[in-house]
Formats: sequence, structure tokens, C-alpha cells
Amino acid sequence: MCGRYTLTSQDGLVLAFELASGEPAEASAWWRPRFNIAPTQPAPVILLRDGVRVLELMRWGLVPPWSASLADGARMINARSEGIATKPAFRDAVKARRCLVPADGFFEWRGAGKAKQPIYLHPVPRRPVAFAGLWERWRAPDATWVTTFTIITGPPNDLVAPIHDRMPVVLDPAAYAPWLAPGPLAPEALAALLAVPPVGDWQATPVDRRVGSPAHDDPGCVEPVADAPRDDGDDAGDPRQRSLF
Repeated sequence: MCGRYTLTSQDGLVLAFELASGEPAEASAWWRPRFNIAPTQPAPVILLRDGVRVLELMRWGLVPPWSASLADGARMINARSEGIATKPAFRDAVKARRCLVPADGFFEWRGAGKAKQPIYLHPVPRRPVAFAGLWERWRAPDATWVTTFTIITGPPNDLVAPIHDRMPVVLDPAAYAPWLAPGPLAPEALAALLAVPPVGDWQATPVDRRVGSPAHDDPGCVEPVADAPRDDGDDAGDPRQRSLF
């Protein structure tokens, strides 16, 4: 899964994602560096509107149009790449509402029990990357519209595999245009775009356990620390179990 990620700088976003003129400066009212983006929080995504790439703020956790409650999004922060073409929650979005989720790293937890160690996975030097995402619009009971998104996950690469059995799909820059293009993708094209990303210049860094709480969102969340000792006890100390759902 991907239950926490970072987007710590605006620098390079316009160039990296070929955003429309003025983006993300027009978003300056809500922009701030994010060192611990958590589910149900607002976060920026990139989509195609009238043929140009724009940055918009959406709620993390996809809520299908037929959902009874906005709370359903907490269960759909991720979409498994293997099932998005057929699962009711995602099959319409993958045909017409694909997006890029800008980030510069993500967190996973290694081990078990109270000594579970958060690991920050990121490119070196840190730079903007894009997770493959899907978005939807949900109409609330008061008739207001809420836009939400999910991050697509797939099998891990060699860096992530010792830590977790899933990882966000990090798109190659050459895949941005076909992923954002309107209309359905053929099954073979979809599979090619969502292939396991290479390790490249990414690294895995142990960080402080405080990142397990969404109340912490500051540079200390990504500062390296000594790796914690292993603990084979129960999962009561898993920060994701406490804070995501």
C-alpha cells in the first residue's frame, strides 16, 4: 500500500509536468511543503483540462459517485493495478479520469510489533515524480461536489520488496502524456504504463516513528535516524493501523 507520501517543494513542478502557465503559482493560497501527506487530507493532483495540464487540490481517498458517504474514501486510498479495469470503484475512472499525483517520496513500515520502523523511499537528489492516480467526483447530500483521488499500487521493485509487497506506481516521464490522454486504454497499453518501476537513483532511509501520526508534518519526518531493532510481537504499534482508518 501507499499510506503516506511527501511533496516538499514547488520547485521544478511546472517544468517536470509541463503545467499550464501560472501553475502552481495560482495555487499559492493553499500551497505549503508537505512532509507527511495522509489519507483524507487534501493534496495536489495533475489532470488534463481542455487539453492542458493543470494542478488541482483533491481529497485523498477515492469516493465513487454511487457511494453513500464520503467516509468510503478512507478504504480506497489505493487501487491495485491488477484490478482497476474491472473493480466497480475504479473501472469508470481508469477509462476517463486518470491523473498524476506529484510527490517526491513515500513511506512504508518494515518489521512487526512496536518496533516497526518507518522507511522513507525517495529519489536522490529529491525531485518531483508522479504516481499513477485516478480521480472521481462525488455529490454530497447538500448537493456540493467533492473531488477525490486514489494512488495506484503494483508489485514492488527490488528496493521496496524487502520492506513491503506493494508500492505506488511511479510513472516514467514518457508515460505522463499517454496516461493523461482522454479515453480508454487498451489492456496491453495499460499494463505497459503500470509496469514495475526501476530502482534507478532511489534509496530507502529509516526515519523517526513520529511520521506515523498525521499530526506531524514537518522536515523532521524525513530526517534519517538509526534503524530500530526488530520486534516480532503483535502489530499494536503499527502507526498505519492507528492513523489511517
